[in-house]
Amino acid sequence: MVLERQSEPGDRIHTTGILVKEAWEEWAVPSHLVRKISRVRVYTPSHRFVELERESYFFMATDTVRLMRHLVHETRRAGAEVRFGEKYQGVTPEGVHLSLAGSGVRCRYLVGADGARSRVAASVGLDRNHRFLKGVEWEFEPLSGAGDCLHCFIDPECARGYIGWVVPGVRTTQVGMAVHRKDRADLAKFVRRIDGLFGFSGRPVLGKRGGVIPIGGLLGNFHADRVLLIGDAAGMVSPLTAGGIHNAYRYGRLAADAVADHLEAGGPDPGEVVRRAYPRLLLKHAARWSYDRLPVARVLETGLVTRNLLRSVGERVFFDRVR
Repeated sequence: MVLERQSEPGDRIHTTGILVKEAWEEWAVPSHLVRKISRVRVYTPSHRFVELERESYFFMATDTVRLMRHLVHETRRAGAEVRFGEKYQGVTPEGVHLSLAGSGVRCRYLVGADGARSRVAASVGLDRNHRFLKGVEWEFEPLSGAGDCLHCFIDPECARGYIGWVVPGVRTTQVGMAVHRKDRADLAKFVRRIDGLFGFSGRPVLGKRGGVIPIGGLLGNFHADRVLLIGDAAGMVSPLTAGGIHNAYRYGRLAADAVADHLEAGGPDPGEVVRRAYPRLLLKHAARWSYDRLPVARVLETGLVTRNLLRSVGERVFFDRVR
């Protein structure tokens, strides 16, 4: 059974919705819900750029609302019940079961897949995320200037701590940025800065989305007796790229198998199964530390970083992923 606090699938979107190739391979979705993107442009603050491409690698922009509806359909088709408008209110052990407050539900195992500020984690004393980026995104009508590239902007004035982006999406153009949690996310300023490249002036904003992104890595204490956090709730997000959909797919599947094995055959603790499988990501944590503390943008503009070096670093960030 899935308890979902939103009133319907995609009621409020908190993600850009981009699927990396590895996420697509975990769970491919219907072609009409995605748009394939094979190239990445990385821009310096002065809007010089390098274009990156790797044979056979791609990203998928998604119609996120319809994708969420599709995933709900797949979940129900697999035999699970999905209840909307059901907010998690706490849990009480009752013998071999857990009783969920306010819903009348009793279960043998509880999985908290409830986001970066997990209520499940808070209610049972598990660790919680403390390091965040906050992201905001606007949707415009499809713009020819976006082409078929994922556009990524290194811009410490507007997007300190992360990047800004333009995504040629499915029937839309998505423009967004993320910043350190305590900084102001001034997306209007960023849109003005890149307007000459894409032509946003005078065009209405058709939709908005946003949310927080945990970047502290896997939490030390993300599971307890009969309770497991997964996805953003457990900090399963790349500390460098802030990507989490692939990890949610991959380790969600692993956790499901481990929980079934644990309940049905006395298998090992599902949390320990997930912990052993999850990579340590030491290089990405080091890269995050460097990006936060070193004058990366200033170095890019001094000419000390050649286009070849920028290209090499960009390819490692966007195309090389620890599985």
